[in-house]
Amino acid sequence: MQLGQDETPLDVGQQRQVRPIDATDERLFSLWSMVDRDTMGNRYELLDDLVDDSNEIAHYHGHGQHGGSVSGRIVIKRDFEAAYKRLCEQYFNGDESLYTAQQFKRRYRVSPSIFEKVYQQLLGKGVFRRPDKLDACGRKGIHPLVRMTAAFRVLAYGCGADREDENLSIGESTVHDAVKSFCKLLIQEFGDEYLNRTPTRAERNRILKHNKTRGFPGLFASWDCKHFVWDNCPVALQGQHKGHHAGGKYTKILEAIADGSCYIWFVHFGAPGSCNDINVLDKSSIVGALLSGQLDLKTEPYEINGTIRDWMYFLVDGIYPNWAIFVKTIAKEAREATPHLDFYASRQEGVRKDIERAFGILVKKFHVLARPIRTWREDDMRNVLYACIILHNMCCAERLEVTGQDVVETEYHDDYTDEEVNLTTADGGEQFIFNRVPVPTSDAANDMETLMTERFHRVNALYNHLSDPEKHLQLRTDLVAHLSGRQAEK
Repeated sequence: MQLGQDETPLDVGQQRQVRPIDATDERLFSLWSMVDRDTMGNRYELLDDLVDDSNEIAHYHGHGQHGGSVSGRIVIKRDFEAAYKRLCEQYFNGDESLYTAQQFKRRYRVSPSIFEKVYQQLLGKGVFRRPDKLDACGRKGIHPLVRMTAAFRVLAYGCGADREDENLSIGESTVHDAVKSFCKLLIQEFGDEYLNRTPTRAERNRILKHNKTRGFPGLFASWDCKHFVWDNCPVALQGQHKGHHAGGKYTKILEAIADGSCYIWFVHFGAPGSCNDINVLDKSSIVGALLSGQLDLKTEPYEINGTIRDWMYFLVDGIYPNWAIFVKTIAKEAREATPHLDFYASRQEGVRKDIERAFGILVKKFHVLARPIRTWREDDMRNVLYACIILHNMCCAERLEVTGQDVVETEYHDDYTDEEVNLTTADGGEQFIFNRVPVPTSDAANDMETLMTERFHRVNALYNHLSDPEKHLQLRTDLVAHLSGRQAEK
């Protein structure tokens, strides 16, 4: 190659579009300076090879040109409008939809009414904004209905983010963003109504009436823990998250309480998998909610075997401590020779399966929880789990509105009702809790120090009453006598 009369090295460099010089070109210029000056013509032939080598080195070190797309990225021309129209024809075209409401519920895991409620509440927020604005190419973006459908499919089937690209024309990274935004917005918009709240008076009366017919007056819910496998647990955290569950895999623990309708009222998530139920209870936010009043166990007085109480209790397994709010089963060795103890233990273990059924329904409905959860951050894992619980509770609430009753085991359910409790003659005031807990005075409202002191005394007294082992043993004795009396009458 010969240098022309009107051609300068600068012009050649401009035509060849030599990129700006950076630190990676030091070796290249050292080779350039070693070329004999008499062979100037060959220097431009060498320049082609040097530029190619420089670009390869820059690509290896991640130093690309300023701006532009990611090197190696493939641009796929997706038809967003066609995907939206196809989705509407399949599920959102009223009676003329291709698939029925039953098929919709099977594939979305919620009914069309619940999906519509969620969609209308989240529309215009996060990534689910209306596609009115055009992009740089003059095209409309992905419709929020398509984004939300992709998020539901990931939670329902636990599939990869690129699984729905063929049908919904939506990329992998877009699905990741849609799932994260959907979970956060769902917790933000529906968390106060469907997660971690005290039941209303009507809900509490329904639960107590339902459990009374099962032989447990005053029972609120069942309490237990479940492990979820964390597939992408960081190496630095693997030691504390490896336990004996799931074959020694790395897990996170969910602590929850659920009633007979499998409605999950309170949850606590985040304890590492090496902990047992006692360790989780020591740091449980549910216990904190009990002490702060967020979860109010106070109820109208009820009677069990002649003893009157004013607090609700939970059914737990044998590892939990002997607290007044916990009712445990009896060891097999201690109940073999006593039929009424064996009957009580079988009833307690059967009704306590409410929480096990709730966990089973939750995992079977949302397969993203049945498989190892593939998130890198703990808060993303928590958001996915809480979003699934909110959707599960919405389905339970809808079922209760339609049927008007809880799910009960027909082999034991009957119309048995206790006689009205006469508080003037019945004995058992020592078993009351909430009327013995000090209440902050009205004069302390203006004195912060006095108010905090009285609150501390109230919380301390409430904790001592709720964790009283004597009340625990007395409650279990009364329930044994109550259930054996019911069995004798039948």
